[in-house]
Amino acid sequence: MKKLMLLALMGISVTAGAQSGTYSRFDYIPGDNILYTEDFSDEAIGELPMKWITNNRGETVSVEQLQGKWFRLFPGSRFASPAFKKLPANFTMDADIQIRYAGEGGYVYPELEIKLLDILPGDAHVNSYVVNQDAANEVALVLSSAGEGKPLTASLKSYVKGSTHFSNEGKEIKAVSDNEHMLHLSVWVQQQRIRCWINEEKIFDIPLGVPANTSFNRAGFSVESSVYTEDQLGIYVSNLKVAEGTPDMRNKLLKEGRLVTNGILFDTGSDRIKPKSNGVLKEIAAVLKENASMKVKIVGHTDSDGEAPANQELSKRRAAAVQKSLTTNFGIDASRMQTDGLGEGSPAADNTTREGKAKNRRVEFIKL
Repeated sequence: MKKLMLLALMGISVTAGAQSGTYSRFDYIPGDNILYTEDFSDEAIGELPMKWITNNRGETVSVEQLQGKWFRLFPGSRFASPAFKKLPANFTMDADIQIRYAGEGGYVYPELEIKLLDILPGDAHVNSYVVNQDAANEVALVLSSAGEGKPLTASLKSYVKGSTHFSNEGKEIKAVSDNEHMLHLSVWVQQQRIRCWINEEKIFDIPLGVPANTSFNRAGFSVESSVYTEDQLGIYVSNLKVAEGTPDMRNKLLKEGRLVTNGILFDTGSDRIKPKSNGVLKEIAAVLKENASMKVKIVGHTDSDGEAPANQELSKRRAAAVQKSLTTNFGIDASRMQTDGLGEGSPAADNTTREGKAKNRRVEFIKL
């Protein structure tokens, strides 16, 4: 009997103020200046996403029981995103990836590589990359499994024009089996240091994993060839986000008196805080604990999707949820925090672009 192995690399939702114990050690802090984001919402179903390139086949799809649109990656294919601004030495990347296997077992599942790429400008170099990866420097997180019922393992590899710079042994990812799992990938690069998380678990912290003098300018994926048919194997990507730098929260609050973060995330249209926000909340709580007399005002903001009155009410509820989380999960006295919400009324960026909307969905802390 065929079994379904569902590995959904995406954030898990919790009720406002609730804190998943498994995320209590999650110390990832996403960058505060969003450079590139893609949820494929503007793409046509059945078509390769615009400006992405491949040597084989990929298409935009909807996936049963999942929100939004997803980019389906077919076996035997290599993909490169549109070019974005050359990334600085300090940046982060997030991605949701779903892998569905429905085979009889007995075969190794194809490896999936999630990549950061350094490709020289020009179509010739980009097209060379999708045919021959020697045309780029890259860092790749590799997900693989020995087959149905076997654990998922992750390894990290990096290359300088095809020559290996770094490679480690595969590490088994916790709680991955034949059952359904909800997982999210986070990557933080600082100079040559690279850290990777899958959900709450930090799976790698490599001091010299990134080749020196590498300036990444694209994301990429590759999938090995496979004996499984299309109805037995599905690999999907969405909610890709690349951001520059990470905020110095202590300096922002103590000296500048104002901190704005895009790292506190909520379910769409909801005030439920996603567990992957824990790293940011933990850092803010540490600042408040170290400065016991400090009081702050928490202000929620939204993008312009939906009706303005509903967005204002949502932003107020989100600010209140942040206050409740800081009190319930981190012991900050609620009397030290006021809350408010401005909805879509005070945009930080253009609401006509995905990157702009992502910047506008933010939480602001103002020192009182």
